[in-house]
Amino acid sequence: MIRIGLRIPVLLVAVAVVTGATACGGESGADDTTTVAIEHTGGPQIVIEDPWSRSTPDVEGGTGIVYMTFSNRGDTADRLVAAKTPVAAAVELHIDEIDANGVMHMRMVDGGVIEIPPGGTVLLQPAGLHIMLIDLAEPLKEGTSYPLTLKFETIGEVTLDIPVSYEQPEPGVVDPIVVPGS
Repeated sequence: MIRIGLRIPVLLVAVAVVTGATACGGESGADDTTTVAIEHTGGPQIVIEDPWSRSTPDVEGGTGIVYMTFSNRGDTADRLVAAKTPVAAAVELHIDEIDANGVMHMRMVDGGVIEIPPGGTVLLQPAGLHIMLIDLAEPLKEGTSYPLTLKFETIGEVTLDIPVSYEQPEPGVVDPIVVPGS
């Protein structure tokens, strides 16, 4: 299920609108997609691809990680400013960095935001940028999914289901989510 909390201008691109079964990782049939045309009036247009979360050990109150790719097909930048989910007490935007001694350290991103420049792509991936889930209500189990709401500075909130897997799924398993700006 994809909920978009923003004003939706019209975009002049073809967008695949996915049924709930496909968006949640269910089986997809030939009739599951519809092409619609919308006219884009300017601003950011964020495309979210390949969201996933690594399964976690069976430990109460642990941490989890979310990965995905953001592309901005619009003409202005947008920024991911926050995220929330009912499966964790807190959610932070983090980055892993290697210091001069070759030791990896994790920290919150500068300013607590991730900028997505116009025409740019930002990868949230292992050993890089990611969304950190803190104090999980229960372990993240392989084959399940959970809702995650992303809050962007300009386009507002987008809620999507995050599939849980031990290994990164093949790209394109879930159709891209196109979120036009305002």
